Formats: sequence, structure tokens, C-alpha cells
Amino acid sequence: MKEERVASGIQGLDELIEGGFPNGFCYAIVGGPGAGKTIFGAQFLYQGATKYGENGLYITLEEPPYSINNNMLRFGWNLYELEKRDKLALIDASPMKSSKGSYAIKAGIGTEDFSIEGLLGVIAEAKRKINAKRCVVDSLKALSIQYRDEFETRQQILKLIRSLTELSLTTMLLAETSEEKMDAQSFGTVEFLAQGVIYLHTYRIRDNTVRAIEVRKMRGVKIVNKLCPYTFTDTGIVIYPQETVFR
Repeated sequence: MKEERVASGIQGLDELIEGGFPNGFCYAIVGGPGAGKTIFGAQFLYQGATKYGENGLYITLEEPPYSINNNMLRFGWNLYELEKRDKLALIDASPMKSSKGSYAIKAGIGTEDFSIEGLLGVIAEAKRKINAKRCVVDSLKALSIQYRDEFETRQQILKLIRSLTELSLTTMLLAETSEEKMDAQSFGTVEFLAQGVIYLHTYRIRDNTVRAIEVRKMRGVKIVNKLCPYTFTDTGIVIYPQETVFR
């Protein structure tokens, strides 16, 4: 029986992962500042809603929805317009609340009353309302700040991943880390718990900034095991699977 795959909507990516993501699991998208994690997540949702007929949830734990939407307009992606058409739900758990067109968590990140259970309740409600198939969590760094104890942070991330999987959502978990940690090939909490891990590298080679994508792990999938360059274009991220980055 062939496993159902979810097309990423990111040009060149599906060639690296046997045609798409296995349906209904959580995947870690890891990179440093400026690597394009938010663009990656928004592109996955926008293309899902407009090209593949799969509605989505954007859960923001740091940046307010209006800021994300404004930044994505440069690619022609109007997230608020998708929300008006019930193709996307913007779930706002950020410290700076935005009431425009979003599900706002009463006790967001940075408050004593914030809880994963409260967030999951809103996610489940939004999922049912628009029949969402895709999800993005931006970003998990906020949880490591909310829960300072490493064990508790791991437990809360595990609870989040388990619940999103039980809701049958194909989810991108955006996570920030340093280039040094990625190069050290040492997995953190989210990398261990996620079904797959994709690293977005940013290198400085002489006078140029070079970006490279690496599929480090994808359970049940034969992956292309090399660094491939990617760029930001007027229509989003483009990956070049036939090319290789040499450092």
C-alpha cells in the first residue's frame, strides 16, 4: 500500500524526499536567523491552500500575524485574504496580540497562564472549522523560553507533536539554532522527536552568502543526502536539487 504524500509547494524540495512529506506527521525545519524558516512555512501553507486544496493553520508564538502577513505580501501571498475565505487560520499566541482576523490565545507566550493545553484547544477548534490538513508552528524557540527547565520543555514539545499528529495535521515545526550546532550533527529535542528534519544552512564563502538545504532525517523516506543550494525569488524559495554546495 503506497503511503500518501503531501506536496510541499516549494520548488525542488519534493525531489529530495521521494515526492513529498508522508502525510500527517511533524517535521522540524531548522535554521539560523535569516535562513528563511518563516518563508518556508508560509509557502507550504499558501501553496497548499491555493494549489492543492489543503487548508492550513499558521500558529505564531513570536511574531504577530500582521507582521508575518506584511512580509509575505512581497511574494504575493495574502494570508489574511486566505483566512477570509476559510482556507487558513492564523492562531496568535505571540506576546504582541493582533485582533485582526486571527484566533488569539487569551494567555499567550510570556504569561504565567500560558499552557499547551489551551493552545491545543484553539488549534483543534480551528482545524475543525476549516478542515485543515496542514500546519506550521513558528517557532519552537518560544517554548524553550516559556519553559526554562529542559525536561519540561521536552515534555511540552512532545505533547504538542503528539497532539498535532493525532489531529492528522502535516506540520512544519520551525526551530532556530546556530550554524555551529547544525554542522556538529548533534540533534536537539525537536530533531529527535520529529518525524523528519530539514536544515536550512547559511554560509559565508568569501564575499558571498550561500544558502543550502539539507534533509538530515526523514523516517520511511529515501532522501537525497547532499547539500543543495536554494534562493529567495519573487515567488518564494526555490531549491536546486541537481546542484551541490561545496564548502
